[in-house]
Amino acid sequence: MKTASHFLVWISILFTASLFAQTHEVKGIAQANGEPAAFYDVLLIAKDTIKGKTAENGSFALKAQAGNYRLEVLYFDELVHKQEFALKNDIDLGVLAFESKTRLDEVVIEAPKKLMERKADRFVYHVANATSSAGGTAIDALRTTPGVTVTQESISISGKNSVMVLIDDKPTYMEQAELMNYLESISASNLSKIEVITTPPAKYQAEGNSGIINIVTKKVKKDSWNALLGGAYQRGHRNTQQYNTAFNLQKNKLTLRSSASTGIRRSLINWDNDIYYSDAFWQNESSSDGKNRYFNGQLALDYQLTKKWTIGTKVSAYTSKFTDAQPQLTTLFDQKGGTIQQFMKNNATSNDKTYQQIYNLYSEYKLDTLGKKMMVDVDFVNYHTPTFNRYAYANYNPANELIANSQHAGINDVDIRIQNLSAKVDFELPTKIADFTAGARFSNSKSDNLINAFKQAENGEMVYDTNLSNYFEYTEKNEALYISGNKKFNDKWNIQAGLRLEATQTDGYSREANNRHKNDYLKLFPTLYILHQFTEDKSLGFNYSRRIRRPSYESLNPFRTINNEFSYNEGNPFLRPSFTHNFEVTFTYKTFDSRLSFSSMRDGVNQASILNPDTKQNNYIWMNYVNEDMLSFTQSYTAKPTPWWTSVNNLSLSYSESDIAVSDRRNKGASSSFFTTNDFTLNKNKTFFLSISYFQNFGETFQNSSLKPYAKFYATVKYQMLDKKLELGISGTDIFNGREYSKQNMYGVTQEFKNVWDTQRIRFSLTYRFGNRNLKTSERQSGNSEELNRL
Repeated sequence: MKTASHFLVWISILFTASLFAQTHEVKGIAQANGEPAAFYDVLLIAKDTIKGKTAENGSFALKAQAGNYRLEVLYFDELVHKQEFALKNDIDLGVLAFESKTRLDEVVIEAPKKLMERKADRFVYHVANATSSAGGTAIDALRTTPGVTVTQESISISGKNSVMVLIDDKPTYMEQAELMNYLESISASNLSKIEVITTPPAKYQAEGNSGIINIVTKKVKKDSWNALLGGAYQRGHRNTQQYNTAFNLQKNKLTLRSSASTGIRRSLINWDNDIYYSDAFWQNESSSDGKNRYFNGQLALDYQLTKKWTIGTKVSAYTSKFTDAQPQLTTLFDQKGGTIQQFMKNNATSNDKTYQQIYNLYSEYKLDTLGKKMMVDVDFVNYHTPTFNRYAYANYNPANELIANSQHAGINDVDIRIQNLSAKVDFELPTKIADFTAGARFSNSKSDNLINAFKQAENGEMVYDTNLSNYFEYTEKNEALYISGNKKFNDKWNIQAGLRLEATQTDGYSREANNRHKNDYLKLFPTLYILHQFTEDKSLGFNYSRRIRRPSYESLNPFRTINNEFSYNEGNPFLRPSFTHNFEVTFTYKTFDSRLSFSSMRDGVNQASILNPDTKQNNYIWMNYVNEDMLSFTQSYTAKPTPWWTSVNNLSLSYSESDIAVSDRRNKGASSSFFTTNDFTLNKNKTFFLSISYFQNFGETFQNSSLKPYAKFYATVKYQMLDKKLELGISGTDIFNGREYSKQNMYGVTQEFKNVWDTQRIRFSLTYRFGNRNLKTSERQSGNSEELNRL
């Protein structure tokens, strides 16, 4: 209380002093040649001269006592604007438009390129300035982003239990496997930066539980055009080819952005799944030989109707054809004698297709010259994935002879269609009291899921299986309102608070089971940010947010698909959403960035591996699996030992306690990892680069699972030729083939996993850029964010 009273007294003294000084504010926005005049000198001249500079958007604000003044705007030594006025009250000069003969693109300024930075609510990694992204994909860029963990199955933020991935503030509407393939189709050369938002503000949808990763692409600068042609060949256990192109144009009021990529990605993955029962040992050896042919294209068009009003549209299309062969051999041993009891052989093939289109219409209208504006977005997503899976399994005796009546075969013909329509309106309203943002959003999703199952009859023909066939229809509506305010009290204190209200209605119907399940709930999601700036390079912050994680469309589907005689996958239409409270303390000092966070999640959803020691069934069932509390610490440090060497380092520590559905005890565990990436400039012309990255996991104990320590090593060499238009890249990924070994315990049964992912690769890439290479990055908040990662 005493500290708070002192704070209020100081605020009163400063406010009173400002009243007696009788100063007034002069505001305006400078525009040169029709675009913001960034970093121009602004002078208020009377007896004394008051100096200032315009911001990046051309705005300026100066304070002076009442009197007659002459205002001058200068670009270097050129006087580009002059006017006189009498200052009696606060005055807004509006837009100061002028022509400048000196153009910014004629001036070359050599400055260190920023690789990373900490903002109040996010960490920013500038991919465009990283050597390690040479010739790579969006997945490669994510792997080198401090605080982000990328495995073969998922993307996550260090110390967080789930994450939502956006591209230019827009969702991708894919399950994790499809998302990984999609990100592999995006060239890293088209990326500007990656934003890691650990406690998303109220402006964002509450979906995502613990955080957001926003991948921001490059945008076109005014009066310029550029194009890109590139290709890459990658060799691992299987080969991968990728070809990409892009064309961007900005002329007068029209902006065009386009990109396309296509390729064939192949992978050979081996994994062992060993199960130790009390009376038997089952050794499972499996592999996956997959091939993915894909095409990804985007076309965006913006048009400036007036100086205040811009409209635009964007169309994205993604198609893929994925084929996979998955042979499996299970050897059953007698646990006591160690002798073979029998063999189980399983062979499965899949043919999966994906068609996705995203359509966006948006409008941005500036309400005044002081930053007030309104944005309207309408988005439609159409997602269709037909899947054809064929499986067959049989049992053999120790002499490898077929056991009678043990042969089984079947087909799962699955068709999934998902459509989502959303609309939202956002306002940015800076005022003298505070800077406010507010908005509303509506979303309507419909998912149709049809499975036609067939089983092999005695005569060898495939007959319709009424027990496994099903049709499931799911609809979900979501309405949201939010408001957020940001107030800077002085040079030291900044507070931002927000509140988001979301209503959700769901309806799931299973035709064969004649089962309908409805849900209707209204929830509040508060956010709070407090930042104290000690000095320009030292700050302390506190953040809080409440998040929701709704079940994926796949998990809600009650289909049961057969893997073999002892295993099946099954969804759960009765899943509840999970909720997480996130608390975070951040400390930044120069290039040190520290984050201490605590999260508490309830009703976490997961696909649990259920082992039955009596029947030997190993089934995978979606359920509200876990309640978990986690404390984590992340330390990032950026060093520049020499002008030609930049090093980014990240240390993560975490401790968790969880209650899971398949255990009657509270699980406790700790995890730790270290990541470093080092960029080297090898010549004076800055055309020859080397990047070396190293990741070390020191081991994890998480819920009822544990992971042994493992390491990954990466290296990239990049060489630029023909005035930096032609770029050659050579990259090695997981050079020493780090392997992951994990195990879990359930009902007295131990299950061990020995995985050999297809990550040991070498990649050769060639990229040619031409046209005007001066690109400018910008970012828009628009479209759907709620349904990401739920397909």
